[in-house]
Amino acid sequence: MVSTVEEAERRVRDFYGGRQASPRILACLGDRCYRRIGGGGERGVAVLNRAVMLSPDGVNPVIASHEMSHVELHARLVTDDAVPQWFDEGLAVLVSGDPRYLAPETAADRCLVSTDARLPVTLDAWLRAAGADARTYAKAACRVSRWVTASGGSHAVLDLVRRLNAGEAFGAVTKM
Repeated sequence: MVSTVEEAERRVRDFYGGRQASPRILACLGDRCYRRIGGGGERGVAVLNRAVMLSPDGVNPVIASHEMSHVELHARLVTDDAVPQWFDEGLAVLVSGDPRYLAPETAADRCLVSTDARLPVTLDAWLRAAGADARTYAKAACRVSRWVTASGGSHAVLDLVRRLNAGEAFGAVTKM
């Protein structure tokens, strides 16, 4: 467990150039434990910018860093609705390097599934879309990965956060 959290923290720290968030980590090695702390069928969940809950299937660096990325992003943003849900999820996939949804870092284009279609903006819409189409995470990850690459790397996300906190709109900053 300790090595899982350390690796997840490293991934988040490396991407963001440090960490501002220090979420509590609640990890369960059994389904009963996970249900008792409020978990459902997911592998993990970020609880606001305060905690990360990991199910027995989520006790690994990929899922832990995915959820920690959500916490880190929201700890840095002034308002929680500054970015659309698809961007938040795609960014978490990118930070975690989840091989289910992205090609390895060595690939010229990390996209496994590309789309120009509109992606879910709200959490409710995201949950419906991701429940109906397993490729939703890959689509969001592709769009975010291509934007980060075209914008010069992970420092573009820090600049995005700075500009959003200064009151600029997401679409105006990213041209997405």
